[in-house]
Order: sequence, then structure tokens, then C-alpha cells
Amino acid sequence: MNRSIFTFKKILTIVIVAVTLITFGCAEKKTHTTEVKSLKNESLTSYVNPFIGTQGNDTDHSDGNTHPGAVMPWGMVAISPQSFDFTKIHNATGFRSEEGKIFGFSCVNLSGVGCPAGGSIPFKFSASLFDTLPKGSSFSDQKAAPGYYRVKLDDEDITVEVSSTVRSGIFKVQLPKGKSNVYLDLTAQQGHIKGGEINDFTNQSVTGYQFEGYFCGSNNRGNVYFNAELDSPSDSLFLVYKNKTTEQFQQNIDDKPSGIVYVFDNTASKTIQIKVGVSYVSIKNAKGNLDAEQNGFKFDKVKIDAQNAWEEELKKIQVTSNSTDDKTVFYSALYRSLLMPFTFSDHNGEYLKAGSEEIGVAENYTRYTVFSLWDTYRTVHPFFTLVYPKRELEMVKTMVAIYEESGWLPKWEIFGSEPNLMVGDPAAIVIGDTYVKGLTDFDVETAYKAVVKQADQIEGNRLRRGLKEYKNLGYIPMDGEVGDVANFEWNNGIVWGPVSTTMEFNLADYNIAQMAKGLGKDEDYKRFRDRSMSFMNYYDPKMNLFRPKNKDGSWYAPFDPTQGRWDKMKYGLRGGPGFVEGSAWQYLFSVPHGIDTLQTIMGDDVFLAQLNKVFDEKHFDMTNEPDLGYPFFYNFTKDSATKTSEKVHELLNEHFTSKKNGLPGNDDAGTMSAWVVFAMSGIYPDTPGNPRYLITTPSFEEIVVKLDPKYYPGEKFTIKRRGPKGGRIKNIYLNDSIIGNVVSHKALTTGNAILTIETEGEIK
Repeated sequence: MNRSIFTFKKILTIVIVAVTLITFGCAEKKTHTTEVKSLKNESLTSYVNPFIGTQGNDTDHSDGNTHPGAVMPWGMVAISPQSFDFTKIHNATGFRSEEGKIFGFSCVNLSGVGCPAGGSIPFKFSASLFDTLPKGSSFSDQKAAPGYYRVKLDDEDITVEVSSTVRSGIFKVQLPKGKSNVYLDLTAQQGHIKGGEINDFTNQSVTGYQFEGYFCGSNNRGNVYFNAELDSPSDSLFLVYKNKTTEQFQQNIDDKPSGIVYVFDNTASKTIQIKVGVSYVSIKNAKGNLDAEQNGFKFDKVKIDAQNAWEEELKKIQVTSNSTDDKTVFYSALYRSLLMPFTFSDHNGEYLKAGSEEIGVAENYTRYTVFSLWDTYRTVHPFFTLVYPKRELEMVKTMVAIYEESGWLPKWEIFGSEPNLMVGDPAAIVIGDTYVKGLTDFDVETAYKAVVKQADQIEGNRLRRGLKEYKNLGYIPMDGEVGDVANFEWNNGIVWGPVSTTMEFNLADYNIAQMAKGLGKDEDYKRFRDRSMSFMNYYDPKMNLFRPKNKDGSWYAPFDPTQGRWDKMKYGLRGGPGFVEGSAWQYLFSVPHGIDTLQTIMGDDVFLAQLNKVFDEKHFDMTNEPDLGYPFFYNFTKDSATKTSEKVHELLNEHFTSKKNGLPGNDDAGTMSAWVVFAMSGIYPDTPGNPRYLITTPSFEEIVVKLDPKYYPGEKFTIKRRGPKGGRIKNIYLNDSIIGNVVSHKALTTGNAILTIETEGEIK
């Protein structure tokens, strides 16, 4: 009896414990499921810090030249604060965090460029006695998020909030009691050309245009048209006239108003809204853009729509990590990668044709502008091709249309003009890389005709200066033809950085060869493939470096491969002797399509030794493009298991942070930011025209990239890290198979691929 009771109690206890454990386990499982769901549903825009890159970097004394303004993905309008008096010329961006004042808020702003442009349609707000002389205001309570910016102008007791659609923007301004002024000042934009004209106006609306041009010293000119409306009529208004024709680089229209002031006399604090439509075609289209994208004055709706639009684009990539700081760096970089090029066609498809005043219509695609191609072909366009293929195809269609309109592909196109800045033939690289990765929904035959024309035609070819000697000698010499530099009639003569330019032509020719191969043009394939390898003419086996040559084949001397400012005094261009914006060391491996040949000529040991010297002797420059791929080139050496990851994460930790100065050099239209996205994801597109990615250790435990099923057979691909971020790479798996440290574009975008990087230990 007692034993039965004991047994019963024992059994009862076991049952209770079991039920408790099961219940606890279920609760734990339920809680865990909730946490995972919560993580997947979190707002990715909350990790974006638009202030990154708005402050000078103390380490390398450079600026990101970004802005914190309200902008949509690839948006035409970006309303951002001006921390400078724009009646003068300052740095390349309109806002710097270390400046103590805000002078106004402009509606068109570029991100990460090296020369002043934009800053168009600037509004200034004041509550003190009106004065056309800029004075600015101290500020506080500053906040920025994707599609939104807010600040309080302390000296004026005015709070300004802004948001945007693709082609329009909206202000929400809290004015104090008493008199306040809303001043649209068309002489205060960012670029070298100042001025504009107020056209029609009432006490509740204004139309007109503002000048744009002289980008990086070029001859481009154009107008930015606008239509602005207020939700409340002003109590009074007056026009402002300024004649700027006597000042250098200044333009204005004599006897025409270049500003308008709306005066409010408030008996109490009052909030007004101002919405602005923008167009590069006409005032009519500026109003059409505004009406198409904003119905009434609904600031909160515009703000929410902008946030949702950004969320939709950012969630194409979802990462798993316990590090908030890493996610901030990553998603802020992803955000900046999607700012440019920006929309150029209006809501009705109209746009300004390349190099003319004729109006074209973009049928079934969006026309873009601001193509900083020497920079962006390396990371931005390969990134768009992988994650945003529809946008990339629209940009390629834009390039082909520019060729059909002007006879040439773009090089550094801006606002419908071609300043012919930088070197090489980068459009051929972008088009070729897009094509070989399977995105062919564009006029391929016309595109091929365009790239071949630029590679072969010497007459009138300002995109390939030095082409005559490049074709005849296989390289561009230091003592080549000059031409009439004073009148910019360079006749393929003076070439900025002959060695660098030859290397750029080589990579362009490599991409043309890949297109020719795909199109079955065998003779062209062989011809351009051979031309693409001519960089070896510059290889000096005694120095194990590329070195400039003269026309007679002799080495240029004296030659210092560490020199980085040689031709600044001669032509005002930056770079070592024979090179562009860099030294011979920074261009040593800048031939990714021929890296195998270079390694064979050098030998494995010398190749590794020279690559080590680039970093150990501080030749590597994270602030500029030519050597961006170098840390990944350790994958070609016996130290690949440790060195690639070590260098990539060393550079990420040193140069890219969540602080305002956490971006080295100009962002160069998203180039640096796209590098960060690739590097933190653990893959890198080392060679445009070769559809592959070099692999390293990702920053996150897991990265899931959503693919567009219209262009790729896989719904998504996943990158996983198994082991410490700073560990030695033990194995790399594609799905269940061990692979090397390279993965093809096709394998990554097919069948929901899973790339797993297995690491062990810690690299010391």
C-alpha cells in the first residue's frame, strides 16, 4: 500500500515535470519564433544614417560629399540643407556637418561627386528683417531618414521638415508669430553658373527656371525648371532682381527677377506647406510632374510613401547579425548606392535629348542622368545587374539612346550634356558586363555598333583620346601628340595618364570582345581580345611594375613609381607620371581581365610580394577607384584563406563607420558604398565582363538576396558564414559541394543557391 502510494507519487511527479518541460519547451519555441519573425519584419530604414559621409574624415582628410536630404531611390528631387552661402562657389556638396549654419534648402542635389553641381531651386526661411545678403542660421534638432529631413533654425525660431517623391518635393515649415519670409533665391545654387528667372507668380505659386552648368570646368549648360505652390496665400510678396553678368562664371538675365519673397504676418505660430515640381524639359512638365505625384498638400503621406519605397528597395537584401553598428554601415551604404544615376525623364516620358534642345520620349523605360561611369562601372553597375536588373537595363537603354541621339556613348553624362570627364571608355565596360551576365533586353546590335565605333573611329572621338597611338603602337606614349589644348581641340592628342588610359581602353576592349563572342562575331572577338592585353607593353620586369614609355619604345625617365602628383603643374590633372589619380603602385593590378597573364609573367612569389607591398608600404588608397579590387586579389595567391578576409575587414573597420566622417573620399556616385555592400556580403565582382565573384568572409552570419524572377531563375540566393568573422577560411560550399574561392554569376542566381563560407580560429 505505501509502496503503491510512493510509486503513484513518483509517476505523478515525473508526469508533472514532463508536462512542465514540454510546456516550457513550447513556450521557448514560440518565443523564439516570435523573435525571428520580429527580426524579419523590422524596419530596415531604421538602420540608415544619411549623415554618414557629410563630414570630413580626419584619417585621410577627405570628404564623402554626401548629403542628408530627402530623396527617393534614384529620385530626381533631393531636398537638402545648404550649409554654405551658395552665392559663391564652395565644395562639391551643399552640406557639411561641421559647418555651424544653414543658409537654405535646395531641391536638386547630387551625392558623392567631386565637382559642384545642383543645389538648384533653393528656399530660404527667415523671421528677422529681410536681407538679400546671406547670413544663415544656427540650428538644432536635426534628424534625417530615407525620404525625410528635419531641422530647427534656432536664430529664426523656424522648424523645417522636407520629404520627396521621385520628381517633386514638399516642405512643412513652422513659422513663428510675427513676420516671416519665404525666399526663393535663384542666384544661390551649388554650381558655377548662378542665376535664373522667375516666370509667372501669384501670392500662392511661382514658376521659373534656374541655370545649371560648368560642371568640373566643362562647357555644359542647361536649365532646371520648377513649379512651386503654397498651401496658404502669403500676406504680401515682392520680387528680387540681381545682375550677375559682371562676375566670373556668373550668368543671369538682365532686368529679370531672380528671386521672390513671400511675406507672412502671423498673429500666432503657423505651419505652411510648399510643394515643388521639377523638370529639365519645361515649366509645363514641372507642373505635370507635381500634379502626377502629389495630390493636394499631404506631407505625412509623402513622407510615409517615401519611407515605404525605400523599405521596398532595401529589403532586397536582408542580413542576420547581432551588431547594430554593422547593420547601420551596411544599410546606409546600400541606401547611398541607390541615389544615382537619377531619374531624368518626366512623368509623361519626355526628356531633353543628349547634347541638344530637342525633346525625346522614353517609351516603356525611365531615362536617367548623372553617369559617373569611370567610377561606377567597378561596383555600382555590377551591383545593379545582380540585385536591381530592371534598373540596370533601363540605364543601359539610356546609354544606347544617348548614342543614337549624339553619335557617342556617355562618359560622364550630366543633365543631358557630356563633359567628357575622366579617362577610358567606361560605357563599353558597363554594357559588356551587363550583357555577359544575361541581361540582354536592350538593343544589343545598336549597342555593339556603338562600342565598336568608339573603339575604332579616331576622327572626332573625344571619348578615346590617344586612340590613334593606342591602335598603332599598342600603347599611348608619354610624348604623344598634343593638339590645341587652349581651345580644347585635343584631337586625340594630350592624354591624361597614358598608362592608366591604356589600361582603361584594354578593359573596354575586353568587354567588347566578350560581346563579340556572344554575338558570334569571331574576328572581332580575336581582334579586341588581343588589343585588351596590350598593357604588357608597359611592364618593366626589373621593377615588376607598369612604367610609361615614349614613342620610340624607350622607358620614360626619370621615373618614381610612388609619385602621385606629377602632372598637376603641367595640366592641372592629378596623378603620377603616366597615371590618373594615383601612382604606379595603385595601378599595378588594375588589369583584372589580364591578372592571370600578369601573375604568370611575374611568378606566384613575386605577385604575392608585390601585392603585400601595396598594403605594407601604404601604397593602397581606399579613397579612389583604381585599386578597389586589390584586397580581393589575395584569392589568387597561396595566402587566400587568410589574407583576403584580413585585408577586406581591416579596410572596412578602418574606413567605414556609422559616424558622420565614416566614408573615405568622395562616394563617387555610390561607388564606395557599393564596394561596402559587396565586401560585407563576402563577394566581389573583380572583373567587369567576366561573370564571376571572388569570395571572402562575410560580415554577417547570413545574407539573403532577393532576385528578380523576370531576369533570374532563382528566387533568391543566400550567403552564410559558419564560424568567426575573423577566422581562417576552411571550406567554401555552393549548396552541398565544396568549391574554390570563386563563384559564377550564373551559379549564384540559379536555383536558390546557398553559398556557405566555413571559418575556423582567428586571424592574428
